[in-house]
Amino acid sequence: MPRRLLLLCMPALFFPLQTLAATSTPDVPSATSTYARRDGEFSAALVMDARTKKVLYAYQADLAWPAASLTKLMGALVFLDYRPSWNTIVSIKKQDEVGGGRLRVNSGATMSVRDMLYSSITASANNAATALARITLGRTAFVRAMNRKAAKLGLAETHFVDPSGISPKNVTTARDMAKLALAAFSVDAIRRPATTASYRFKIRNTGEVKTLKSTNDLLIAEAYDDVFVTGGKTGFLYESAYNLAVRLKPLDPAKKLPNLLVVVFGSQTRESSFESARSLATWAWNGYTSSQ
Repeated sequence: MPRRLLLLCMPALFFPLQTLAATSTPDVPSATSTYARRDGEFSAALVMDARTKKVLYAYQADLAWPAASLTKLMGALVFLDYRPSWNTIVSIKKQDEVGGGRLRVNSGATMSVRDMLYSSITASANNAATALARITLGRTAFVRAMNRKAAKLGLAETHFVDPSGISPKNVTTARDMAKLALAAFSVDAIRRPATTASYRFKIRNTGEVKTLKSTNDLLIAEAYDDVFVTGGKTGFLYESAYNLAVRLKPLDPAKKLPNLLVVVFGSQTRESSFESARSLATWAWNGYTSSQ
């Protein structure tokens, strides 16, 4: 069962929701408190109403930060620009091994294009993401295409140097990442692997069955069954700590609360990144509820 979470405030660092109360509309919650960020909880964060794109909460949202594996969302968007044939058989090669989390297969392992994309997004496999770049344009040209796409999306503070996120020189901001994640999760071919808890497929040349597990605990842990994930991607580097971009909706549709896009950078543990996302979302939805 999926799970999800998010929070509210206005742009810039810490605009309290009471700033909005005087002009409250159905799209803008009114509340009497700001999000109570704990010391060291995260280095940057942003919460956005996914429909209106209104920023509800921002903390150091323009701070340059290593994107880590959130980079793979841009790689997936660029890959899909080239209209891949999902059943084409492709391979992982030695040159795709860049370190970090990987699909554990031998060089030469073959699989469908669909299986490779799921490996990149669901399991966050660096060798799969690098292979997607290689089979599309070649790594160097693919990274250039990623940066062109970033410019097209208006991500002025974002720059990529590799397609997997293994380099800390892939940099972005929470504000830019919210825009990127919103674009990526709006594409069905990305949203499906980004909301898949477990995915099985066969290595074509060996017959080995691989089972991918999502890196996003909001999808799989019972502790988060109060939120519903409609798109999510995790990331980790020692230089970035734990990053998360997730789109969430409340479980009860009768409450008519908005989908939220939440970005959290620099959490010190995996668990705390998920807890912060849930806390932010809950706080934001409570703000909407109090305005009704």
